[in-house]
Amino acid sequence: MILRGYISSRPLNDNVSVDQSIQNMVIRNSCNKRGFTFLLSATEYGMKNCFLILNQVLQDLKKNKFQGVAFYSLLQLPKNYEDRKKIYNASVLKGKKIFFSSENILVAKESNLKKIEEIIRVQDCLKYCPKNFNTNRH
Repeated sequence: MILRGYISSRPLNDNVSVDQSIQNMVIRNSCNKRGFTFLLSATEYGMKNCFLILNQVLQDLKKNKFQGVAFYSLLQLPKNYEDRKKIYNASVLKGKKIFFSSENILVAKESNLKKIEEIIRVQDCLKYCPKNFNTNRH
């Protein structure tokens, strides 16, 4: 299976920045371990909420230039569900694949999308969890 890489030039949804060379290395190594052919990554613009490059990758996917998209992380997905749904509609629901390299998750069918959305909901809740616990109770 041939996958086009997709990396970010801005912080991920958890506000962590990962160097582009590291993102590419993770995608390449993850694809190699799974036996996927990796096409050099497309790099998203740095503007907040910009997905122009991802939209171009999805257009190329539609033209059968490759069989799926290898994201560095699912933390690159848009925060808005409707925007994520457009990505799902253009890929998985058309028989294509999405591979989240850092998490080692291959989304190959519609039922896999429920797992992705569950992970995103849990991550969204984490920001409300205490960061430190006081274990010295008197």
